[in-house]
Amino acid sequence: MWAEFLQVSRGLSPHTVAAYHADVAAFFAYGNTLAATRTQVENWLKTLAAKHENPRSTARRLSALRQFFQFAQNRGWVAENPTTQVPLPKMPHTLPKALSEEQVHALLQAPLGHGPAEVRMRLMLQLLYATGLRVSELTRLTRSDVTEGEGVTLRVTGKGGKTRLVPLGEVAAETLESYIAESRPRLRGAQGPWLFPGPTGKQPLTRVRVFQVVKEAGARVGVKVAPHHLRHTFATHLLTHAADLRAVQLMLGHSSLNTTQIYTQVATQKMKDTLNTLHPLARGPFAKPGKVR
Repeated sequence: MWAEFLQVSRGLSPHTVAAYHADVAAFFAYGNTLAATRTQVENWLKTLAAKHENPRSTARRLSALRQFFQFAQNRGWVAENPTTQVPLPKMPHTLPKALSEEQVHALLQAPLGHGPAEVRMRLMLQLLYATGLRVSELTRLTRSDVTEGEGVTLRVTGKGGKTRLVPLGEVAAETLESYIAESRPRLRGAQGPWLFPGPTGKQPLTRVRVFQVVKEAGARVGVKVAPHHLRHTFATHLLTHAADLRAVQLMLGHSSLNTTQIYTQVATQKMKDTLNTLHPLARGPFAKPGKVR
């Protein structure tokens, strides 16, 4: 019942619902019950910290538990939500990892050949870098999500079931059109609606398979990469080249501009690194020996 509520009322993806369900199940497997107190919740979180669990994972677990108990309280199963006053764990301040433009160029050249699997790999890499899509958004694309007018546009369904339109550049658009016309029909599952069909056509290619495809492409050119690295790289490269922050927010599907602003830090750091490496005052005769300004 709770899983259906999350998917229908909250608009969460099946993957997120499954993760939340596993988190709540882990809490009760620890020996807790519906009568759990704030102290019991905090003790459970302390055991996770003692196991050196990633703070982001712990925060997600607490969020899942908080929503579950709110759901239970609304239905009269519990009198109070024991998680209400439990603070989220402190998050480490880490900047997203972005590839260099040279690494991206090498990566996009990795899928050699023109067979359907190679064209599919090339297209997935180009779309992830050209649009900043989340891997779950990429796998849920259907043929009908590709629209043509003044250029090619993707209708993307993101978090919370929200839909946004993301335009494609010329290179990615050409690869997409070639894939749809020539390569996709030769893939298993092509009778289904998915842009990247699974073997039966009833379900799209899995997230795990997309991770494998991206990892394989990176291994061919000596670049360690996952799909989310290409999302970070998309945003960083746009802002490095002076793209409008609001436009980047819309393309990424961020609900808050604050989430997008972290990429400005990455872009600024890259500019500082470039300055300290290439500017005469940093490396030339004006620089003090042993010191980079």
